[in-house]
Amino acid sequence: MNNVLYSLGLGLAGGAVGNFFDIPLGWLLGAILANMVASMHSLPVAIPRSFRQASLIVIGVMIGSAFSPQLLEHAHQWGFSLAGMILLLAIAIPWGYFYGRRITKFDKTSALFASIPGGLGEMVMLGWSMGANPRTTTLAQSARLLTIVVLVPFMLRLFADLEVDPTTATVSEAANPWRFRDAVLLALAAIAGGFVARFVHAPAPFMVGPMLVTAGVYMSGLSDSRLPLELIAITQVVLGSSIGTTFSGASLRELIRTFSLSIGLTLSLLVLVVLFAFGVSNVTDLGFAALILAFTPGGLAEMAILSLLLDVDPVFVATHQTTRVVLIYLLVPIVARRWLAARAADSADQV
Repeated sequence: MNNVLYSLGLGLAGGAVGNFFDIPLGWLLGAILANMVASMHSLPVAIPRSFRQASLIVIGVMIGSAFSPQLLEHAHQWGFSLAGMILLLAIAIPWGYFYGRRITKFDKTSALFASIPGGLGEMVMLGWSMGANPRTTTLAQSARLLTIVVLVPFMLRLFADLEVDPTTATVSEAANPWRFRDAVLLALAAIAGGFVARFVHAPAPFMVGPMLVTAGVYMSGLSDSRLPLELIAITQVVLGSSIGTTFSGASLRELIRTFSLSIGLTLSLLVLVVLFAFGVSNVTDLGFAALILAFTPGGLAEMAILSLLLDVDPVFVATHQTTRVVLIYLLVPIVARRWLAARAADSADQV
């Protein structure tokens, strides 16, 4: 527990500095950087899995609170953008594998799981079970996530003239004050949603379940309030601290090499994202900024909270990000097992 408190204290201090200097996603990035530096110097930092799950629950509730009948009026247009996202994945995953093999010189299994834009923890654990190097996969996936979290706010500032503003996540807070009744209602919704989603093995159950149940609460008119700003900041600190602690034991040389090579892959993926977002926005009425956030292969939680802080249709973004994660979780284990089995058979034939 002392290590956890130390990690959260570092995250809070780093996040406060980032927020003070008005850095996009300052609370999140500051917490990541503070814990990353500490973990690389073998300082006692640790964030339990339960803390990250709690932060995902809060983010799920935040996204669910953005649902309304008005936001769903244009849902019929989402089929085209979802098809575009699937096509983008069909290009990005093979390109990522090629990059991992040819540029970063990872082994085949590590290259595959280091390049797949799924959840960091899930890809590391799944890859590890299939023979991938967990340190390589962790560093590469963390580099992708960190690069996206840092660059996307600046991309949106450049291309769409958008600024990150924490107050947008609490729309009309004065008109919709936070009440004790709302806290109890949303807490029950979060618990029920997380339990059901985990029972049916939904992807990211602690986020998706509360999001869907909370959406039902807001769509039915049972609540119209928004979460307090303080809770949103705390959630970013916990999430950022958990990401930063994944670098424990990494040497500076290993970190720089893997990061520099993985950042190149992430930049090339972001170029694809911009091109696809530009193309889809020109043939639909969907916004360019919303499409960038929907298509960006970042963490589901990080992209969701970024859409909330930018006030860019969080329902649209969360739907696309969740669809991406579902497709990856469903298809990757099947494809990877068959691919590895075929590779093993080829090796046996050669022997």
